[in-house]
Amino acid sequence: MFRRGLGCAAARASRVLGPAALLGLSAIARPALAAEPLQFPEDTPVAVQVSLWKPGMRSGLTQPVFHNFMAQVQFSGEPAVITCALRLPDIEGEIDPGQNAEIALRCTQPFRVAPGQPDFKLYAQGRPIGQGRLQATPLQQVMNAASAAASQP
Repeated sequence: MFRRGLGCAAARASRVLGPAALLGLSAIARPALAAEPLQFPEDTPVAVQVSLWKPGMRSGLTQPVFHNFMAQVQFSGEPAVITCALRLPDIEGEIDPGQNAEIALRCTQPFRVAPGQPDFKLYAQGRPIGQGRLQATPLQQVMNAASAAASQP
């Protein structure tokens, strides 16, 4: 009897709200079509926040990195590992292990980033050395600093 009562309620809901009412919220709140990945051409400075790891059992760095340090980058959800220069705003600056910094990546090949997955891992000689995230807000500031640094000898 309990089941029949639910069936009648479901039938009433279907007539009032339409067939989507029977499928629950997932049918009503369908996700939008997947957004296209963001495409970045080669040699274009991209603003990022990076964290370099201190030495650990299988990862991290023992020495700081400097302007134009070449690292391998793997973005979340992407199988490819690409080589990128870490472009510091101050060409005389450095990032020590354990520090965070806002810098620009300048990659040697085009790459893409899936929407909602702005995170990446940094590698040097096959070992993980840190992580990072694309920056949206200060992009122009970091790009200007990296461009200015690139124009200096």
